[in-house]
Amino acid sequence: MILALAFCSAGFAQDNQNKNRQDKKEKFEQMMAEIQSRKIAFFTKHLKLTSEEAKVFWPVYEKCEAERNAARKEIRKSAWTLHKAVKEGNASDEEIRSMADTYYENLDREASLQKLHYYEYLKVLPVKKAAMVRIVEERFMNELLSQWRRQPGPKDKDYKK
Repeated sequence: MILALAFCSAGFAQDNQNKNRQDKKEKFEQMMAEIQSRKIAFFTKHLKLTSEEAKVFWPVYEKCEAERNAARKEIRKSAWTLHKAVKEGNASDEEIRSMADTYYENLDREASLQKLHYYEYLKVLPVKKAAMVRIVEERFMNELLSQWRRQPGPKDKDYKK
């Protein structure tokens, strides 16, 4: 009887964990969708995109953003590998140098993508608007960060620890 009760409570706890994960995932997806719609409105307003420009701009922008995200992922991965190797002290100088080279090559790759993406935007937008895409993107990110910092919440509690 006790064994059966233990298995039932373990199964119930697992169900609660799965539900909590699913709730967090749904909340995250909802938040990302909200950010994306705010981003579209922000870019449309600040770049003064016409409906025709928006139709051709957004697919190009999304492709470029996916490429940048992949590059950033590689930067984070190489930075973590380098950090871990230096912190643990198990790697040779040659291995550290190789990891550092990889990290800086990844940074260079992301910077090169920024310029390539500008040329992609030039294909679908007038030069003044294409030149402003990255600046508008930074403004949007700064606005999001400012709003996030002003909101009370768990981050404040974590920061004070």
